[in-house]
Amino acid sequence: ADGNRQQFSCTSYPASYILQTHAIRAPLSSLKTMKAITLCYSFVLSIKAFTIPMVRVPKRAYTNIRQNMSSTTKISSNNSTNSAKRIVFLRHGQTHMNDLINGIHYGTPGFTDVFENEQDQHKYHDSPLGPTGLEQVQNINEMLGLLLQNDNGDLCQSLGFESNILQELDLVVTSPLTRALQTMEMGMKEHISTSIPILALPQAAERVYMVSDIGKTRHQLKQAWPGVDFDSEFRGVGDHDPWHFVPTLQQIQEYAEWRPNGQGQVYACLGEPQPIFDQRMTDLYCWLNARPETTIAVVCHAGVIDWMLQEIVENCEFRVVAFDNLKPRALQMQ
Repeated sequence: ADGNRQQFSCTSYPASYILQTHAIRAPLSSLKTMKAITLCYSFVLSIKAFTIPMVRVPKRAYTNIRQNMSSTTKISSNNSTNSAKRIVFLRHGQTHMNDLINGIHYGTPGFTDVFENEQDQHKYHDSPLGPTGLEQVQNINEMLGLLLQNDNGDLCQSLGFESNILQELDLVVTSPLTRALQTMEMGMKEHISTSIPILALPQAAERVYMVSDIGKTRHQLKQAWPGVDFDSEFRGVGDHDPWHFVPTLQQIQEYAEWRPNGQGQVYACLGEPQPIFDQRMTDLYCWLNARPETTIAVVCHAGVIDWMLQEIVENCEFRVVAFDNLKPRALQMQ
């Protein structure tokens, strides 16, 4: 991104993986079932009593995404557009899962994100905003509305803006996870010009820690959020295909649990390994670098912002950063 940085190219993070387990994708009816599946993974599918069916997503899908990304996301040392480029990060509001783990603490002995009843599954699978989060996005909505009515310097400063940046936005990018979409829709959308594109971008999703980070299909998302573009950046991904991290058979075989474990913790899905997350964040960095827009809002997650800025932000906090001042943690140079 600058003259001192070595040129490198970024290949695409597969928006969905070639092998997908029904066990991960389907709602789980009982804790007992989940423990059996976890045991099956631990023995690398060697326990023949369990059969986890696999669905093969066409290889062409990943080829198309890879070709599209690689043709548009090379970082060049002579790229002069980024000296003025700004990224406006906004972390989503507080979710039901945030509420849960704030009370019982993620990863503590006996922790699980496997939920037996349908009501809990609705609250914690692709976890939507909870009561606190809804209040937070309403506050954001009101503050942005006041900002448009009166270009108040104190209000700009309280939001982390140097100026009324809403009037300067060229593009809005959102994670395809429900909590980010809700935050964008209820907190920002009515205050930005209808001429500004709103793109959902799989690379902007949170690292897969828990079932709350497993997103809905494009078919479901298109129905729920008709004003968001779920086509442009999902090339090669079918309407019913997963776009988030789903491990291949080889990744299941080689998986080493990196989340707190060994004290009765049971997880609903395998966590996204660090090298895969680093590559996906590198792809996001490359994508932002290659975009022609000058001011881009990105509604996303704590893990994404921390990777880009090396800073933890609270729910519904903004950060406005010059692209050249991003501090990516682990760019994957190729």
